[in-house]
Amino acid sequence: MLALSMIRRGEKRLGVTLDYVREIAKTDFGLLMRYNRLFGFLDPNRHAPKDAYHVARIRGACVEVEINLARQSGMDDATIDRALTGQHLTPDLQWVCRLADATVRDRTDDTEAREAVRAAYGDPGLIELAYAMNGAAILPGIKRALGYATACNIETMRRLAKAQTATRTEPAAQ
Repeated sequence: MLALSMIRRGEKRLGVTLDYVREIAKTDFGLLMRYNRLFGFLDPNRHAPKDAYHVARIRGACVEVEINLARQSGMDDATIDRALTGQHLTPDLQWVCRLADATVRDRTDDTEAREAVRAAYGDPGLIELAYAMNGAAILPGIKRALGYATACNIETMRRLAKAQTATRTEPAAQ
């Protein structure tokens, strides 16, 4: 089945299993197509710097997928760790983090953060970062609703990111 082949490619790209997407595909191909259109719309990054884009997504979702995508884009592990903690980021990235937390985690408005992000990245960058943080937040919600997700724990994500870094940088056995 073509859908399963596409799901396997997605798993390889994202570095995680997509069991819940398989469930959607088994249930209704039309629902799978709607899911794919939604994430295809939210994925492109054209107006914001990669670090700002991935800080918005990491703070918006806090899932392994976002860590993997940030690494694939070339974001360094130290910045990923800082995005997970929300500390010691550059001033512009701190504003992105603050806006993402207010918008997605707290469901509040942060006018000061929004205006700082707009000043740093312009209106196109602000819009793209809004898509990034909110789009990334959809994934855990879908997984939770379908029974495939666990609660996000920043410390767990940090340990996972550090373990992945150690695995990638260990010298090969002779």
